[in-house]
Amino acid sequence: MIEIRENIEKDSGHFLPGLLVKTLNSIAQNSMSEETFLETVIDSNFFDLRILEYINSSRISKFASLKEAVNELGAVYCSFVLMNIIIYDISGTHGNEESGKLFEMQLFSASASYIIAKHAGIDCPQLAYAGGLLSNISYFYLSTRFESEFKDLVNKDRNLIKRMNYEWETFGIDHAEISSLILTAAGFPQEIVAPVTHHHQKNFQEHIGSGRITDLSLAVYFGSMMTVMFYEDFNSASDLRREIKNFMNLSSFQLEAAFEEIIELFKNASFSLGLNALTFPGHFKLISWFDTQLSVLRSELEMCEKKISELNFQNVKFQKAFEENNKKLVGLALKDPLTGAYNRRYLDEKIHDEFLKAKRYGQSFTVISADIDHFKKINDSYGHAFGDVVLIKLVQIIKSSIRKTDFIARTGGEEFIIVCHSSNELGGIIIAEKMRKIIESSSFRFEGKDVPVTMSFGVANFFPEVKSAEELIRISDERLYAAKNAGRNKVIYK
Repeated sequence: MIEIRENIEKDSGHFLPGLLVKTLNSIAQNSMSEETFLETVIDSNFFDLRILEYINSSRISKFASLKEAVNELGAVYCSFVLMNIIIYDISGTHGNEESGKLFEMQLFSASASYIIAKHAGIDCPQLAYAGGLLSNISYFYLSTRFESEFKDLVNKDRNLIKRMNYEWETFGIDHAEISSLILTAAGFPQEIVAPVTHHHQKNFQEHIGSGRITDLSLAVYFGSMMTVMFYEDFNSASDLRREIKNFMNLSSFQLEAAFEEIIELFKNASFSLGLNALTFPGHFKLISWFDTQLSVLRSELEMCEKKISELNFQNVKFQKAFEENNKKLVGLALKDPLTGAYNRRYLDEKIHDEFLKAKRYGQSFTVISADIDHFKKINDSYGHAFGDVVLIKLVQIIKSSIRKTDFIARTGGEEFIIVCHSSNELGGIIIAEKMRKIIESSSFRFEGKDVPVTMSFGVANFFPEVKSAEELIRISDERLYAAKNAGRNKVIYK
């Protein structure tokens, strides 16, 4: 096993230039002025000229001098450009395929971290950009100091998990800790070091506290995970999307806008650095997937065209059937096939959006947990077929008792959650009591005999102090259990 820590200590003043350390410390301390920036970069390895060239590459109206650019765009933006140029130089991207792909991924990670931080309202999102850009600085260090091990590490067959296992076997630590040691030794601020240290640690993010450093750690973590998704594992897209919304408190609309901004920022930075041959395999995976789907549809269309040549009216019939099948497929994905109520997947997505709207715009809503009383006894006494009939009819009754903007989701065998909008605290209670009475008085017949069916309800109205939609569901569930313990066929709302 190679001892790498001592090497990092010896190289701390040589690998990362003091110019980058000074710049990021100034940004972290909110002390980066236009004058300070210009004094820092003038005559520093021609960085003033390179920054100006970078900025002008994407502009129709060119700046005549760096001072003019800094005055108009600001010192912090120009610091972005400086960071990109320095890390590009350190990466050794030019003429090196492995380093080139790694730098591209870091540029994407930086773009994703920054846009997520910006949409989440995190203080100084530029630090998230720096954290994303530096999160894998260890790879560029290894490429110059441990060339043989670096080549083994970036073997084309290695994904993230395989690379991390190799790192532990070879160095006794992973790339995140190596990056952290490099940045610490060079004197970078904790706003950069902490996010880099934890950029792959999901458990750390789940128990994270509050404050700028922890917020930046979240942004860099999700920026890194988004990079893994696009470049290595597109199957993680659904879970990652849900986690970003929950942890960063973003709505579906904000998240979609963020994706577009990430791609745009990434493309602009790549173009300005002269990276025209991007790999971006996640993008091509998407294209390949859609191409496959398109091939299937084209094959079906050819069959239809042959039939059309024989019987023209079959075309209209096929189109209608095709549209209906698509509607059914969408319905199957979101609804319980037996009762027609929405499923847990739909509930988790929809209730999160309702919670965000309530938090931001004061739009109140109510969560009602409902459970059929003695449902096991009904199944045991009259059979599961009759139990299914009871489930279907109860959902029909509940749907007829709520508005079109409200919805019911089946969350278990006989368990349901109703989400409805109400103008005051009494609204949800009135709706639940209305449902309870209708169900109690409804007729459920088995072989000519009336079977009594009732439901118990727990009601929880949104209130500003509630921390999450999940907590609101937990409160309504607790009140449902209280209704059960109180004798069933009741509505509990306190």
